[in-house]
Amino acid sequence: EIIKEQHPLFPNNAVPLFIAPGVLKYPAQLNPFMDIDDPMLVPTLGIGGFTHASWKGNSKVSGDDFVYYPKRRMAGNSRGLPNPGREGILALRDPIRRLTELGIKSIVQVTNLPHETPIDVIPMLVSTAAEIHPTAIEVNLSCPNGVRDDGGLHAPLCNDPESSGRVMEAARLEVGGRFCLGAKDSPHVHSLDEDVREEEVSSLLAAIINSIDYVAGINTIGNQAFSELTSTNGRGGMSGPVVAPIAHQHLQICKSFAPDLAYLSCGGVDYQNADVEVPSRLAQGAMLVGGAQDFYRAKQPHVQALRWCQAVL
Repeated sequence: EIIKEQHPLFPNNAVPLFIAPGVLKYPAQLNPFMDIDDPMLVPTLGIGGFTHASWKGNSKVSGDDFVYYPKRRMAGNSRGLPNPGREGILALRDPIRRLTELGIKSIVQVTNLPHETPIDVIPMLVSTAAEIHPTAIEVNLSCPNGVRDDGGLHAPLCNDPESSGRVMEAARLEVGGRFCLGAKDSPHVHSLDEDVREEEVSSLLAAIINSIDYVAGINTIGNQAFSELTSTNGRGGMSGPVVAPIAHQHLQICKSFAPDLAYLSCGGVDYQNADVEVPSRLAQGAMLVGGAQDFYRAKQPHVQALRWCQAVL
């Protein structure tokens, strides 16, 4: 417990919540959180993911890249990592400093684009993120990391433990032991009907555990059918409360394999079920519980964060 409480992301007196990366990417989006009267009610803020070059994602393609079904409490997205790139990370220097002064924790997430080799860009981006001193730096291992000759996407980096291990080791060498470094994992299922492939998760953790201070899971269930996602021929990542059982499995597998490794649980939580999901995941050993999609849909993410707080507190 003492070791856990010394972890940079341990919430102490703050709410044990986080906004997963994907929603917040620009300084202006962070300002409303700084205006909340009690900083202890502000979740840890995940910012990014950032790639080396700025990227428009699938917004450069005509068509829709997000859909939500309220009755099924399911979302589909094919946004494709729109972000302002390395310059966007450096633009956060002052906002991160102000957040830290207020006692609000921050995670800057970095990743690679599909046409890039992860080891060529991720360690360099981790080094850039370290320049602005967030509370933690996260490497997203759960994005498809290359285009095959047939035009399809390679499996995400987290499906290749050996390569993931090399990338995380190189990232750790960039920042040394003084930075909190984490990795984001995918759900390791092909659909809602499957169980998480325990051996894949364990193999990944074994390969990266000596380089990381925490693991976060899960990302969306990739390559699912959503006819409305016209920008990507009707395929995208699935999220929303329907994926909660998968997120629970991933949490349990990680805590079973590495009980002392800090775990950030997301996937399947929104303000309507936070009163049940957050305590449940904390009881299973998660250090923080959060989400992205619920905040992405909210007109004012900082107001949505306070709704989560109300639900949990």
